[in-house]
Amino acid sequence: MAMLKSVRIAKKELEERKAEDVMVVDVRENTPFADYYVIATAPNEKALGAFADYVEEALEKEGVEVRQKDGTPDSGWVIVDAGPVVVHLFSEAKRKEIALDGLLAHRLENKK
Repeated sequence: MAMLKSVRIAKKELEERKAEDVMVVDVRENTPFADYYVIATAPNEKALGAFADYVEEALEKEGVEVRQKDGTPDSGWVIVDAGPVVVHLFSEAKRKEIALDGLLAHRLENKK
């Protein structure tokens, strides 16, 4: 999978900041509004907000436009929309509840 520069930046930033279960999913065949999802878990609300800020800053520092940041740490889910890359940051409980990982895996299996 040839990843975009913005995917590499977001993934590296999250891994360096000790986000948990960081994964990159190619969603080009599943959604018209993104090419990749970067999905990660934060250990608490404070880290969730900080991860979103760190990713936004790292992307902008490299010239990548962040179109929108949505959600709040207390909701357990924050999205950083950087055009073809959408970063989904979850609390552990919200990640299990939403089950985006499983949903995408199921959709990808059905496309084969």
